[in-house]
Amino acid sequence: MKVAIATCFESNEERLVFVYEACKSRNYETCIITSDFSHIHKKKRKNIPESFVAIPTEPYKKNISFGRLHSHRKFSKNAFELIEKYSPDLIWLMAPANSLILEADKYKKKNPHVRIIIDMIDMWPESLPRQINKSVFPLNLWKNIRSRHIGCADFLVTECDLYQDVLKREFGGRMRTIYWSRDSKAVQIKPDLPKDRISLCYIGSINNIIDIDRIESLIAGSDMPVDLHVIGYGEKKEEMVERLSCVCQVHYYGEIRDEEQKSEIFRKCHAGINVYKEGLYIGLTVKCIDYFEHGLPIINNIKGDTWKLVEENHAGINVEKDTVICSGILQKMRQDNQNIYGLFNSRFTKESFIYACLQVIDEVLE
Repeated sequence: MKVAIATCFESNEERLVFVYEACKSRNYETCIITSDFSHIHKKKRKNIPESFVAIPTEPYKKNISFGRLHSHRKFSKNAFELIEKYSPDLIWLMAPANSLILEADKYKKKNPHVRIIIDMIDMWPESLPRQINKSVFPLNLWKNIRSRHIGCADFLVTECDLYQDVLKREFGGRMRTIYWSRDSKAVQIKPDLPKDRISLCYIGSINNIIDIDRIESLIAGSDMPVDLHVIGYGEKKEEMVERLSCVCQVHYYGEIRDEEQKSEIFRKCHAGINVYKEGLYIGLTVKCIDYFEHGLPIINNIKGDTWKLVEENHAGINVEKDTVICSGILQKMRQDNQNIYGLFNSRFTKESFIYACLQVIDEVLE
């Protein structure tokens, strides 16, 4: 049994490795295909794992650009040239890029016996901010590539339930949600919280879909002074730090990969921020899983899966336009957080991911 797994984003590789480990647990011969270009940093990567096949990828500077579309299209063609040489029995693709779905459709027509699983990590262009007109060229082309060719899949995996609302209009086959996961069990650590301030954290990409205006107003309206600990990087980093420094004390750390260092920062915090611009098509963010792993309640405005998880598990505050951050509520949630640890351990561990992954593979191969 031969399996090919492909993605064009290094940010997907944590998930990709779990798919790989699921396949290796069955002793499948497995090939991993990725890109040598970092989408976040817009430069060539130096952190490619030895077991990965990294395709030389044309660089691009802007997230919404013809350069990006061209780069992804060329990557996808090169990826399937490698797949054709490898001749797998099963292909697991992480999309976007939507052009991977186009190439998968072409490949399936020539190789109808090969089983294809498409893992929808994001929805392009639905996940772009509401103010961007998604019905104009080239954004409508972006969507149509997915819509017209996704029928090649034998099974769709989605990173959240929300995506299935759109995909079920494009795809009539089997679908299942498998949430992002972590290779750990959440271990309860006693928080070390300030008594005279609210201490918040933001982790992840600092890009154009983060609602800096909303974060600023939430912090400005809180009932105590605020410290904000920022872990991450992105094109909006300077704007975020500069703007929010006007309403709170900002501690910017850049990217942190050391888990102990990250855990020590989280230990000082009452809650994690998960606030995005309105109109985005996002069900669950990776940063939420970071927060839940460390017992942090979240301040959230994302609808869909995250909103539901917060309500059902008392895992934070879902904010409306008139919501005020109250230190007393955050303090209680942070101290009495066994429910948040329970949520992580039941939904977001490596073991739960691999179990679900193998169930999908079994269904496809039956």
